[in-house]
Amino acid sequence: MSAAVSADETAHSAVPGLTRAAAVTTPVTADAAVVTPPRDGLIRKVVADVVALLGSPGATNPAAPARLPGPSVLEMLFAGSRRASTDKAATAESDVTTGQDSQPQSGNLLVNSGAEVGDPSLSGYASVTIPGWTVTGTPTVIQYGTLRRVPGLFGTKGPTLRPHFGFPSADQAPPDSGTQFFGGGNVATSTLTQTVDLTAAQSEIATGTLSYVLSAALGGALSDRSNAKVTVTFLDADGAVLGSGSIGPVTAFNRRLQTELQQRQFTGTVPVDASSAQVVVTLSDRNPWLGNYNNAYADDVSFTVGTALPAAGNPSPPDSNVGSLDHVVMVYMENHGVNDIVGSRNAPYINSLINTYGYASNYYALTHPSDPNYWPILGGSDFGVNYNCASDCFDAPNLADEITAAGKKWAAYQNGGGGYSDPTDRTPFLAFHDIFTNPALVNSHIFDISQMAGDFNNGDPSSVANFVWFSADEATNMEGPIDSLGGIARFALSQLTTHQYNVKAGDEFIAQQMSVILDSELWNSSEKTAVFLTFDEDYNNISWGIGNEGNHVVMVVIPNQAAIDAGMRGGAFTATDYYNHYSLQRTIEDSLGVGPLTNNDEYAQPMNEFWNVTPPVSG
Repeated sequence: MSAAVSADETAHSAVPGLTRAAAVTTPVTADAAVVTPPRDGLIRKVVADVVALLGSPGATNPAAPARLPGPSVLEMLFAGSRRASTDKAATAESDVTTGQDSQPQSGNLLVNSGAEVGDPSLSGYASVTIPGWTVTGTPTVIQYGTLRRVPGLFGTKGPTLRPHFGFPSADQAPPDSGTQFFGGGNVATSTLTQTVDLTAAQSEIATGTLSYVLSAALGGALSDRSNAKVTVTFLDADGAVLGSGSIGPVTAFNRRLQTELQQRQFTGTVPVDASSAQVVVTLSDRNPWLGNYNNAYADDVSFTVGTALPAAGNPSPPDSNVGSLDHVVMVYMENHGVNDIVGSRNAPYINSLINTYGYASNYYALTHPSDPNYWPILGGSDFGVNYNCASDCFDAPNLADEITAAGKKWAAYQNGGGGYSDPTDRTPFLAFHDIFTNPALVNSHIFDISQMAGDFNNGDPSSVANFVWFSADEATNMEGPIDSLGGIARFALSQLTTHQYNVKAGDEFIAQQMSVILDSELWNSSEKTAVFLTFDEDYNNISWGIGNEGNHVVMVVIPNQAAIDAGMRGGAFTATDYYNHYSLQRTIEDSLGVGPLTNNDEYAQPMNEFWNVTPPVSG
């Protein structure tokens, strides 16, 4: 992992609100001064015309990485941009179309339209589960007033910017909005999608006069050109496109280079024969600065039609067909995206696993740097920390506690030493205060990796820990080592070329440990066991935009025969549903029979494609 630092005074404390209810922290109001813009009619007309011209949307580039400058660059760029416009209504009128009068109107047909259901990223930098929406990329939810801590060098703690340079504050929120909003996330373009069933309004649609209203608050930050757009596409029963409408984007010029959200609305007519409407919120990353942050924001997304349909209810957690397992074994490799690994001549063994077992082709990490991708598996949150914290970071409930409370066992096997040996963040257990401060617990659960072979062949497979996390060290995890001038030089060269430094050593490590597992008594017993192999993040771990694949990483799931007999899918196949580290967390919980820790894992999409809908019939 990247260089670790100890937790600051705010990290090592009980984390409020991280329960199955939405996590809430106290908003901090930005202190930007408000200046009324000029009122002269001619000047206002000229300015409005220029703004309309310059604010016209251009072509979207979904692959462009997002970047954010350090505070010194920000403050030079925006020292004179503290004006906050008080004339938002006039700006918004350009996207408002007047519709039919005197019609009944449905309730909002979108669930979780204001990002209020679910837990926010407490740092603003990590992707979270967004209940009710199907997503691409790594979008997030942020609480109004969250301060921005920019990434530090090599995963260290960066500076916290003044409120003016933070995320939107409460006084920049739309009227009557809640406490949270949708954000683009920290690496690339993201989308949120819902499909609305319109069959209950078929008679009105058939007349060709049924109106609809699409509206949202859209915005961004300062001069960042990242922006949000909402599109509705109408489909017939066969999925053919009948028509569409859209609002946005609100450009940086529309916002007058201020951090804010502005209301947009469009009214149209539902096409005849429409049976569904697909609403897509596109959070486009156009940030040209280092730091890779997509400052596209949206809130209060609404889709209504001109007939008395009820509003959508609250979202429910996705259904799970994950079957029970006796043992879950997992490993994180480090800092390589799909394009760095799939087809790499330096990773022949991992590619053989991809071609032999189930491969999740649409799997994503959550954030940068390394450690904040480890904690969610155990804690269901980023805990407001977007830098590496090696140990004793949070006093919060965790998966290890749940496993113990359920009468099951957990264990970590680490290359290079167990217990409190350095580095302490090869696995994430020591980040949690209740584990770190219990030496007896640590020494009886965190072992050197050499002990794994003996434990998996102890004559009683049922006694093996139910949850096992094994890990490489800096020489074998595909990131380092960078503890010598030669290592640093090879690491730097890899940044500029094909990102293959240490991939071969990591592949050999996986081959060695998988041989231990596949040849063990545990694997060849009637105990249902599966291995989950993935990566903590892609190559953009230092947030410079190098190797940015939008945090798209490899995930391979390897079941033993007992697990296949009980319902897991065997053989080679590709799973195409969207999954991320919270999906893995929920899958572990469902398979071991323990409950969720936060809304992130409760509402996460479980990895259902790795199980058959019904178990195969034996005999």
